[in-house]
Amino acid sequence: MKLIQFSDLHLSASNEPEYCLQVLHEMIEKTINLECDAILLCGDVFDTYNDMVSLRSKFLEIISPFQGIIYFLPGNHEALRRPGKETSLQIFDWGEKVKVLDDSPYRLEKLNEHVEILSIPHRDSYGDLLLSLPAPKSAHFRIGLAHATIVGMSFTGLKDEEEEEKSGLIDVSQLQALGCDYVAVGHIHSARTQKFGNMEVCYAGSSRVWRMGENGARKGVFLNVSSSEISKTEVILKTAGVYAEILISLGLNGIPEKSVDEYLSSFSRYDWVRVRWSGIVESMSGKKDFQKKIETEWKSKIRRLEFDPDESQIIVIENLLENTFIQQFVKIMDSKKESMELVEWSRAKEIGLKLLLEVGK
Repeated sequence: MKLIQFSDLHLSASNEPEYCLQVLHEMIEKTINLECDAILLCGDVFDTYNDMVSLRSKFLEIISPFQGIIYFLPGNHEALRRPGKETSLQIFDWGEKVKVLDDSPYRLEKLNEHVEILSIPHRDSYGDLLLSLPAPKSAHFRIGLAHATIVGMSFTGLKDEEEEEKSGLIDVSQLQALGCDYVAVGHIHSARTQKFGNMEVCYAGSSRVWRMGENGARKGVFLNVSSSEISKTEVILKTAGVYAEILISLGLNGIPEKSVDEYLSSFSRYDWVRVRWSGIVESMSGKKDFQKKIETEWKSKIRRLEFDPDESQIIVIENLLENTFIQQFVKIMDSKKESMELVEWSRAKEIGLKLLLEVGK
């Protein structure tokens, strides 16, 4: 049986809806091309409850070419800013192919002789999860679906992720007691996987770049399940793009050593790029002109182009080159430019200037 695992798409009606829906289109195309039998959506498909209400019909339209079943496990964001008291998304019409898995404390469903799914919808606390255990395993593999923070996994992600880790904690021992062989999890936006004995826990990560700092390619996880094993392959989502921060080092004249294209030519219309500045300059006019050139030539070529408002790493000292020691240092460094990597040379020159200025104080 062929399955594909996605999570944390955060479809939004107000924040770049075309981009979000474009990624959903690619997710479905990848699923069809891989001839998958089912899709496992591990929560936060929608950014808020209102986004779910607004985009549900569009979501159903986009997934319609897929002929298999979609298992939709709601996350914490599907309940975000919910105005009413309803607790289940099953009150909405999701058509025949979408199965909403929000039964608490869990729901056990057998797909075929190879796979059964144990779904665990998001909650703030899972302390009572093991008060009633599911029936013994009746398929070769029991695949868990969850939207939570798995205690016992190694997390080295963003500060924002650390905030999310404070809620919805499931211990590895709970998943093992539930008889899971593999657990597909959402909630943490950086992809990671870890084995605990015979059980593997896997975060596919966010399906698109939802916030700053989500570095690396966005992806899903393709699962090929036989009677003897679950094989796992990453599926890169090209239209999700990447988030990248580039540091531009300014020369004394405020102009970088590289051209605009050299800094940005590796990025595409799907990417989110944030520009940061550093350097010691006599004036910021060169930096201002360079920034304007970036905006003019690349704003339309990149999905999202930003400039970090914190420019504290730019040191402005008027008439700096009138200092004899600075002149001699610049002359020596310029003579070494051809024999060094440009990035290393720029950084060494900047550090040297800072040291000379510190000594001068």
